[in-house]
Amino acid sequence: MKKIHESSITHNISAFICGLCLLLILLITATQALCYWVPDWWRNEYAKYDTPSNVRGEMSLDDAVHVTEDMLDYCIGKIDTLDDTEATIDGVTKPFFTEREKSHLSDCRELFLAGIKARAIACLLLAGLAIYIYIHNGKEKTPVLLAKGYLRSLGLIVILAAIVAVLCVIDFTRVFTVFHHIFFDNDLWILYPDKDNLINIMQEEVFSDAAIWIAGIWLAAAAVIAIASAAVIRKGRQRAAS
Repeated sequence: MKKIHESSITHNISAFICGLCLLLILLITATQALCYWVPDWWRNEYAKYDTPSNVRGEMSLDDAVHVTEDMLDYCIGKIDTLDDTEATIDGVTKPFFTEREKSHLSDCRELFLAGIKARAIACLLLAGLAIYIYIHNGKEKTPVLLAKGYLRSLGLIVILAAIVAVLCVIDFTRVFTVFHHIFFDNDLWILYPDKDNLINIMQEEVFSDAAIWIAGIWLAAAAVIAIASAAVIRKGRQRAAS
C-alpha cells in the first residue's frame, strides 16, 4: 500500500512538471509569436506612439521598423551582426546602433537563444515524463493524470502571473527594472535618450503593450488546453463511475 501511495505521488508530481513544461513552451512561443509572427505589429505600435518623432533627429517609420526587424533577427540568430544596420536620420544614412547598444543586444541575443533552448529541453522533458506516466498507468489513466497535473500547474502560474500583473499596473517601470537586474549581470541595459536611440524607439509603452499581447496569447492557448483538460477529467470520472 505504501509503495502504491508513493508511486501515485511520483506520478502526480511528474504530471505537474509536465504541466509546467507545457506552460513554459507556450510562454516562449507566445513571445516569439508576438515578436516575429504577428503581421505589422511593430509598425502599428510605432505609428500608434509616433515613435520616429521620439528619436534624436528626423527618422522615417520605415527606418524605425527596419532597424527593429534587424535587431530581432540578430537576437534570434538569423543574422550575426548589427554593424551593417543603418538608418537615415536628419538626411544622413549611418549605422544606427552604438557600441553600447550592440553590447546590450548581444546579451539580449543570449537570452533569446537561451529561451529557445529552454523550450527544446522542456519539450524533451515533457515527452519523457509523459512516456514514463504512460508506462506505469496505461492508456486510460494517463490522460487524466496529465490533465490534472496541467490544471494544478496552471493554477500556480496564474496566481504568480496575477501578482506580476498587479505589480506592473502599480509600477511598470519598477518591474521592468527588476526584470533587467534578474536577467542581466551588467548595466549595459541602462541607456540614455540623449545618446542611445535604441531606448528612443523601444519606448516603455511599446514594452508594456508587448507584455499585454504576450500574456493574452499565452492565456488564450492555456485556456484552450485547460478546457480540454477539464473535459478529459470529466470523461475519466464518468468512465470510472460506469
